[in-house]
Amino acid sequence: MREGEMLFILCTEVIIMMMGIGIVGPILPHYARLFGVSITMIGLLITVFGVARIVMDIPAGRMTEHLGRRPILISGPIVLGMGSLACGLAGSYWQLLIFRFVQGIGSAMYTTAAMVMLADISTQESRGRMMSFYQGSILLGAGLGPTLGGFVAELWGIRAPFFVFAVMAVVAALWAYARLPETRPTLASKAINGGEGALQKRPRLGPLLRDRDFLLVSFVTFGIFFTRTGTHNQLIPLLGADRLGLSISKIGVALTLIAVTQIGALLLAGAMAGRLERKKLITPGCLLLGLGLAVAAKSFGYSLFIVSCIVMGFGIGLAGPILSAYVADILPKEEYGIGMGLYRAVSDIGFVTGPVLLGRLADLRGFTFPIFFNAVLISLAALIFFFWAKEPTLRRRDERCDEEQEALVQVSETSHERY
Repeated sequence: MREGEMLFILCTEVIIMMMGIGIVGPILPHYARLFGVSITMIGLLITVFGVARIVMDIPAGRMTEHLGRRPILISGPIVLGMGSLACGLAGSYWQLLIFRFVQGIGSAMYTTAAMVMLADISTQESRGRMMSFYQGSILLGAGLGPTLGGFVAELWGIRAPFFVFAVMAVVAALWAYARLPETRPTLASKAINGGEGALQKRPRLGPLLRDRDFLLVSFVTFGIFFTRTGTHNQLIPLLGADRLGLSISKIGVALTLIAVTQIGALLLAGAMAGRLERKKLITPGCLLLGLGLAVAAKSFGYSLFIVSCIVMGFGIGLAGPILSAYVADILPKEEYGIGMGLYRAVSDIGFVTGPVLLGRLADLRGFTFPIFFNAVLISLAALIFFFWAKEPTLRRRDERCDEEQEALVQVSETSHERY
């Protein structure tokens, strides 16, 4: 199957999955209140979804190496759908909390396997473009989901979006079963050495945790997810309402501008990825994001607020897909599963900690300090990455030189022994 057709299937699937996740967004707080819980307990329903993803990201990566990409892309949506069905049938808050955790597990399985398959089917030249299309599809699905969820809840009741999500997840699983082939490469060590050799060469976390380039790019991605959930989804709407006195519709326009600008930047990044080095897109994108955050922190009028949203959207869209492409570039094929799993886990830690930490800082110091803190964090991460991480092409050249030098040493030692 051509890579373009597989990209289309993965993008369509992720639109379905993200629409399903977004479809319960508008009703989840109201649904939780049926069980008579506090706002803190409602927030826990969102947090537990992210915690489940952190817990499952690395095991999901291992499963893609052991079982293959295709089984996880099929079973992930099924687990997600079962969790959604159970959420709709929940009889208590604690049941709802447990089933939200199940949903997070299914989401981690699908997301990790999809990223691994994208790495499998892309080349260094096409990877940035393919990642940009995929992330654009995530945004499209996430944007359509809440609107659909509101209509579904009004027509069929507050539990209905969970049932619709379950159906959508099953559809995604069936399509993956019917259309997606397996893309896991066969390891030479397994073919030559059998089971023992495979176990000895099994990808491990240790080398990745000592890989400076992998850690630096993961830190940048942590900052991106930290910003998305902590500032974009939480502080920006609150700042607009409390400081600027904006209506819900005007706040919605600002958030839509972030999404629209981000999609435009994603397409631009995909077009430029084949011609520019990765760091020349990632670093400017993150610095623009930091600039937009700084402007938002000091905005006391709607016009400046809108400008900050546009700058933030462009920055995060420029850097986002290239970060994923960089990770795939520096990972050996046999480590795609465990590497993408660890990378997703670090991202999801940012997803979970952003709202908690920035929300606490906002309670203590107001809006300006936490948003400035976020701006410094993402800008510092980008600069450290720029000056200390290697470009994938330079990294591969250095690895080849090391291999050639090691081979020469071995030849020299062999000749000396013979002499």
